[in-house]
Amino acid sequence: MKCPFCNHEISDGAKFCPDCGKALPHDRPSENDKPEDPADSCSEENASDVKSSAGVSVNFQKKEKPDCISQDESCQKNGDPELKETVRRLDRMNLMQIVCLIALLIPGVNIAGLILLLIIIIRSFDLSARTGRVLRRFGYEKYARISDGIKTKCTIILLSTVLLITAGCMAFTGFCHLSIPQTALAVITGVIMMIIATNLELYCFIRLYTIMNVMDAIVCNRKHPEKPGFGMAVTVMVTVCLFMILISGVAITIGMPVYIQHIKNNIFTDMMMQANNVKRNALICVAEYEYRDFAEICDNTRDYAEGFGWKLYPPHQYATEYVDSIEVTSASADKSRNGYPEIKVTVNASRKYFSAAHPKITYVGTVIDDDIIWKLDVKETTILPNVASPWSVWDIR
Repeated sequence: MKCPFCNHEISDGAKFCPDCGKALPHDRPSENDKPEDPADSCSEENASDVKSSAGVSVNFQKKEKPDCISQDESCQKNGDPELKETVRRLDRMNLMQIVCLIALLIPGVNIAGLILLLIIIIRSFDLSARTGRVLRRFGYEKYARISDGIKTKCTIILLSTVLLITAGCMAFTGFCHLSIPQTALAVITGVIMMIIATNLELYCFIRLYTIMNVMDAIVCNRKHPEKPGFGMAVTVMVTVCLFMILISGVAITIGMPVYIQHIKNNIFTDMMMQANNVKRNALICVAEYEYRDFAEICDNTRDYAEGFGWKLYPPHQYATEYVDSIEVTSASADKSRNGYPEIKVTVNASRKYFSAAHPKITYVGTVIDDDIIWKLDVKETTILPNVASPWSVWDIR
């Protein structure tokens, strides 16, 4: 007869195969025998007998192990020290990425998430190199290239994050200086950098799980598919990109009118403060000349004018960020349009904030009975205050 295990010719009454040492099917092992280390720990047999090289027969019971998955897989975990250390670091990186993504989405915790992101990026350079080295050593070249690609993407994320922080500082500066072009450019740059950094971070997060699956297979001595899939990563990135573009568009659509309104309010306030200051000095000048003979005296278009308690500087000395100049002219009753002495204050606004050819606000002070009545000259004014409008404090004529 032949041994059912090794096909070696044996005698009909033999209890053990003299070649492989295994017990023949008709023989049952003794329950009192002590177990030895098995030659095949994942065997489906209930017991096996092994004959040593010295001819001594030894029976042992099968030892169940939790790592046994199938007959063709080893129950022994891979004890490679670099592999174990890499898996440990990958697990820690996975936890850090989860915390980072959650922190970036919570208002008020974004700065902490941004700091954690920078830490993750810095640590990813060494980890991706280590992971790629391990994967190549075990024959997973395609996954090693994915690990190398993560290093490149982390570099892009780092640059995008630096540009995002720079754009945030520029937006804050532009907001404080009421500069619409600077603020708009900074906001658009920041949104683009945020979309790039977030999508690449999500891509690296998904590919981390792909690499971790390969590393787990190596640890358990299992075979893993050699062709990695990209469908899920691409789908998530496109979905998140479209979502962020939609949210950013809505935020800009709502926020920009409010910001422009804020700028207009500040410009209008600055113009009115400058105008009121000049009007007060003009009033003192008119009062000093007893509201009668102040024509061409309370005037700063020709020269510097000064009196007791009042000063009228040359027009361009009143220039600010939003005001180019302030002109003061005066006329006697016979030269005025309404038959009363009058004094005129014209605030010329900066042209870069207005579409009008000559943006200005003109106030006319009419002297009646030793008093000045100020009114807005709508004929000469090209910037009309519009208090009723919720979106604009003026209308451009």
